[in-house]
Parts: sequence; C-alpha cells; structure tokens
Amino acid sequence: MLRLLGRSDVLLRRPMSIYDLKDGKSRGSPSVLQFLYKVVGRGTQLMSELKTGDHVGLLAPLGHGFFEEEYLPRAHEANEILHVAGGIGIAALLLPAKRLAEAGFHQRLFMGGRSKEDLVGIDDFKPLVRGMLLATEDGSAGYRGFVTRPLEEYLARHSSKKCLLMVCGPWGMLRAAVELAGKYGHPSLVSMENRMGCGLGVCLGCCIHVQGSGHEAYQRVCTEGPVFWADKVVWE
Repeated sequence: MLRLLGRSDVLLRRPMSIYDLKDGKSRGSPSVLQFLYKVVGRGTQLMSELKTGDHVGLLAPLGHGFFEEEYLPRAHEANEILHVAGGIGIAALLLPAKRLAEAGFHQRLFMGGRSKEDLVGIDDFKPLVRGMLLATEDGSAGYRGFVTRPLEEYLARHSSKKCLLMVCGPWGMLRAAVELAGKYGHPSLVSMENRMGCGLGVCLGCCIHVQGSGHEAYQRVCTEGPVFWADKVVWE
C-alpha cells in the first residue's frame, strides 16, 4: 500500500503489486522495489509526477500472494505454466515467473490489452518464457480481440498437456480464463483486483464471494487474497 506523503488531499493509500525486486547486496547498493502501474485517477497521476529523491509511505508486504509452497507442488504436476495477464495485471506475475524459471519450469505468457500501448512489461518476460501470445482489442498488436481467444486456441491444440494457469487482470478476463481452465481440466490461481481502503483487513471494503456459508462465504482480497485458487471463488 503506497501513500503520497505531504498530500492531505489524497486520503487513501494505493494498493500495488510488487513488480520486481532488484537485490543490491552483491553490488554494495540498496535493494530496490519496483512498481508497475497505470495512471487511472488523481492518485496515480500524482504518483507519476514523483521525482528522484521524493519519498512515499509504504506498507509491505501485505496479503496472500503467489506463495511458492502453494503453486510449486501443482507446478510439478504440470507440463507448462501459463501466465495470463490483462493489461497492468502483468505486474503481479513477474516475480512468480522468475522463481519458476529458476526452478526450470516451462512457461508461456498470454497478455491482452486495449491497444499495443497496454502491452507493458513483456520485455521482462522474454527471458523467462518459451513463447508469448499477445492480443489487443483494436488489433494494433497480436490477435484482434480478447486474450482469452488465443488462450482457448492454445488449450484446444494442446489438450493432452497438463497446465497450471496463473492469472491477473480485470474481473471479466479472470472469469473467462478460469472457465477455459475448467473446460480443459487445468487448475488455476487468480490474483484478484478490488478497491481497497486500508489493505489490512479492517474496513472490509474489498470482500469477494467465495465457497462457504455464513461469514465464511466472503473473504478479503487484501488479507485472504489477493491470490486465490480459482475454484474457491464464486464467479457471479
């Protein structure tokens, strides 16, 4: 959760995925956290105007992310890991992709956006994956249409493969990707996006509907998530 310091007109922190970590220990320099975000409102616009030497407030790490002890056992059962990103959703996938590459897993990236300007971060994925399939709604790069189109074509062509899907993006894309994963019998992990007030599980503003009853039918994206096994989520 990032906070703009010295701005009384920006009340809430902004929830961000940690995109990458540059470890400076071997070079005698500080480690650097990297964040990848899109300017969508006043808060992110002001963030984009920050200069070297400016300070921000940071609460991190928070929540339940892509934890290795959860995805690595399922990855060992798969022939290939498929990362599916919608626009800025790619920010949540780079670190697990790096860990999987270090462990020697075969990976592939499917990424979609409204136009080619939304296909950010793909250069960082190139050394980690065996291939990339891109899609844009306006046809300015890759397939014309949603990224779920090349995803379904790939799954249909390789129906004998065992895959693990790791997905982050808008709700509609998440749901469509999860439906395809279920159709072809593959497990999937989803990193959910939702508006957050506190990021600490107190305000309950980011709850989503999950399998269960009573109070257990709702969980907080900021604490029990943002990463869930897809079959736990109720896709309403």
